[in-house]
Amino acid sequence: MLRLVCVFNLLWVFFCPPVLAETVDKIVANVNGEIILYSELKGRMRLLEKENPNLRADDPAKQKEIDREVLMLLVREKLTEQEVKRLKIVVSDRDLDSAVENVKREGHLTDAQFEYLLQQEGQTLAEFRESMRKRLERNRLLDRVLKSRTIITDDQVDAFLRTEDVSGRDLRRLAVLLIPIHENAPEKAGAAEKQARDLHARLKSGDDFAEVVRAHSKGPAVKEGGDIGFMESTELAKPIEMATRNLRVGEITEVIKSPGGFYIFKVLELQKERADTGDPETREKARRMLLQRELDRKFSDWIEDLERRAFIKTSL
Repeated sequence: MLRLVCVFNLLWVFFCPPVLAETVDKIVANVNGEIILYSELKGRMRLLEKENPNLRADDPAKQKEIDREVLMLLVREKLTEQEVKRLKIVVSDRDLDSAVENVKREGHLTDAQFEYLLQQEGQTLAEFRESMRKRLERNRLLDRVLKSRTIITDDQVDAFLRTEDVSGRDLRRLAVLLIPIHENAPEKAGAAEKQARDLHARLKSGDDFAEVVRAHSKGPAVKEGGDIGFMESTELAKPIEMATRNLRVGEITEVIKSPGGFYIFKVLELQKERADTGDPETREKARRMLLQRELDRKFSDWIEDLERRAFIKTSL
């Protein structure tokens, strides 16, 4: 849910050492006269590697292939931005606020849970809002250029609910303790890990989880002892879902390392909910999923046509 919207917005600046006579940065693409810099490509690579460490390949030839794929992602984003500007498509702050609230409501997320999900994906709220803005702009762009709205029928929803896995929700009420690693101080990762493991040992010896959180955690819901409430297993990052999958109420995970720091989770409650395919909320969620799939398909066809008509020159 929340993960589908993660990587459309961050640009990084690549500074070369001052002792060099020439800049390390270079132009890697020209898209209708607008350039994409090598620094933007490497910044996007760093962001994507947080989501998927397998993007960093040991084989130079394979890595170059990955770099080219990411560059084409940036080219497509540039083409989309150009069309959004040309057609004067605007997403207001009110529209954006509504979209963010929809994400929380459909996911049954409290503010603390939403904050946690952003943290585990290495995003700030501002970055998340910007990625949502781009998605809304893209969807409105499609409505404009295709001159037709995408309609999902009841029959399509029925077929989706018959074929997709809607067996119900696996809910876990978790408490979280986070010892962060700051991006501008990676050399302190060792100290952060030692602190997390020391705290883990104290918890295993019987220290109260909530009190340890209040004293040491830099994660969400500190005042509530790290209690982020019930979350669906599908909303958890894979390492966290696996670490908590077989735990019983009252048990804690081992220390879990992530790009943002070191986590320890405690299971507070477990619930299983059976899905009701006739429930209006379930049907509306299915309809939105089908709608986004169809919009993604239409966008892929549209952007490929736009690429063929655009001036694009890459040098990578």
